Amino acid sequence: MSLELFVTTVLEYRRFADQLPLEQQNPLGMAYADATYVAVQTRLMLLRKYTSKGRNNPVYIENVLAETKNSYPNIIEQIDNIKDEFDMLYLQAFEQILSDGTKLDLYETMEDIMYGLLLHADQNRIHQLSFSNRYMRFHYTRMYVENVEAVMMKLYELLINAGVTHIDEKNHAKAPIIHLANNDALQQDIRQSPYWSNMYGHDVADEDVRKVYRELTLEECQIFLYTIRFFDELKNDVVSIAKMREIVYEPKIDEWGDFSEAKLFYSQIPAMGINSKVRFSERG
Repeated sequence: MSLELFVTTVLEYRRFADQLPLEQQNPLGMAYADATYVAVQTRLMLLRKYTSKGRNNPVYIENVLAETKNSYPNIIEQIDNIKDEFDMLYLQAFEQILSDGTKLDLYETMEDIMYGLLLHADQNRIHQLSFSNRYMRFHYTRMYVENVEAVMMKLYELLINAGVTHIDEKNHAKAPIIHLANNDALQQDIRQSPYWSNMYGHDVADEDVRKVYRELTLEECQIFLYTIRFFDELKNDVVSIAKMREIVYEPKIDEWGDFSEAKLFYSQIPAMGINSKVRFSERG
């Protein structure tokens, strides 16, 4: 299961990384843009789960490598190469010597940044960081982030190629919903539409329908009629453009094309329903 967790969370990580690009290194000085600083620090926080040591951490890179070796013995050589690269990250003789003489290895420096400035507000760690140079510390952090990312992505690609899949959204038997009210009098009493049974409400009887429509204006009833005609047409094997011209707002008809996209979208709705409230635009 940890392999699926790893590829799922890396996929999410990539969404952040794509939106937080790193500018090119400045070889002439230590300066950096605020956007690059934020990108590096955000990536550092998101990478924590892959570098946080511990047997109980399912996505710690060493644990994922070990499970990969057990599950896919045919790619042991590739796994060992990635492990060597990950180990080398911490075995390199990178050391930060603070102005008060304190010596910190790479892992200790990242822990100070992570738990001092970013995730927590550890007073001792922040105090220790005050003896370091912020420009030097930033480039140290960037180097760490880029190296961990490189290992993580190689392992991700290896697992994807081996056939490990992401944990996808389930095929829901019931609709997941967000309920905005807090009313103890409401009950989940929908029986005849199982997909919507998570909603608070009850099955609609004929009198309920009549009551709803008695409260609507003539214009709202006309809008409902057009809505029903629109969806009834989408149910057909072939959508009649001529009929749709009678239903869809004429100046917008060309934007619908042949209605194949609308038909596809409609076909993916597991249980069609229409709200009884017409939401008018600001212009009516």
